Amino acid sequence: MVRHLLLCLFISFFLHLTIVQAFFCNDKSCGRCVNSRFIKCRWCKRDNRCHNPGAVLTNPCSRAENIVSKSHCDDELPRYDPKLAYKMLLLSAAAYDSVDPQECLNNSLPSGKFQLQAVVTKNCDVFNNSCSGYVAVSHALKVIVVAYRGSLGSDQSAAIAEETLLKPMTTFLRGKVQSYWKRGFELLWQASMKAEVEALLSKNPKYKIWVAGYSLGGAMASLTSTWISSFKLAPRENIILYTFGMPRVGNYDYALQHDQLVNNSWRVVNENDLIPHFPIVVGVPNIFTGPYHHGVEVFYSDGAASVYSKHRECHGKPYNEDATCSFAEKHLSIKRHLTYFSIPVGGFWKTRCLHP
Repeated sequence: MVRHLLLCLFISFFLHLTIVQAFFCNDKSCGRCVNSRFIKCRWCKRDNRCHNPGAVLTNPCSRAENIVSKSHCDDELPRYDPKLAYKMLLLSAAAYDSVDPQECLNNSLPSGKFQLQAVVTKNCDVFNNSCSGYVAVSHALKVIVVAYRGSLGSDQSAAIAEETLLKPMTTFLRGKVQSYWKRGFELLWQASMKAEVEALLSKNPKYKIWVAGYSLGGAMASLTSTWISSFKLAPRENIILYTFGMPRVGNYDYALQHDQLVNNSWRVVNENDLIPHFPIVVGVPNIFTGPYHHGVEVFYSDGAASVYSKHRECHGKPYNEDATCSFAEKHLSIKRHLTYFSIPVGGFWKTRCLHP
């Protein structure tokens, strides 16, 4: 009897709260919607309507697409771009040449006329495994590139797995992230990558920033894009993140912050790729404190043989962990992680990045 009464009271309270929120979040323009006094309403460009914060069933926008600040009302709704995804993958593959990726840039993306600015490689764990990334610029495309290499070999993969499973996540901005990703990012970013990006932006403030990475490199690329937006090195609309086979970077709080700061953020995931499922989400009690993906997944369900292979943007529920995309897969394989768009990402540089 008491349980039924409490349940009825809860449902009644929720319905009243929804009605009250709907009363306030009914503005017809983006500017008035996000400036609502009493409730933090959000504007969705998919239906051009104002929604209350709890309108999970009626709001067609993902968290990354919701507009909560008037300064973003004129932002275009981001779309996944297969052509750009292919370029981003080639930029990620070039990072595996940690000595001089310029040849890879010249051979794989000749029309971009990318100019290498810096390559940074640092030992990033106690076993002397290294992390690496580079900064480049294309005046032809008006873009600045920040790209990161993935892990090298089974020794580094084992070190990553051990640390991720045994060490708690660490604070990054307003969320928590895996300590290995954060340490790798900070070592490379603070060494000289940050200074290179700042110098390029001071001369080219309107250039887009393409941030890219594969596997471990994707995790460091995620932190980079979030950092750049959080510290306002560039406006949000100029920051674009594409990752490939990226593991979960941080917890729900980090994912939420990332989505608010970097709305043009895409996680390309190959069918049956094991790595995007690591570290695992362990049930509902862990969902807010444990690992949780950010950004919109682009799921290649028949294998990513080509960038135009069958794929879809995953905007289902739960946000960022769409139960109908890769989250639903049961037969996972490291083999499906090694090749994206028919490019063997970790070894492409050995071919001088010449297209097959």
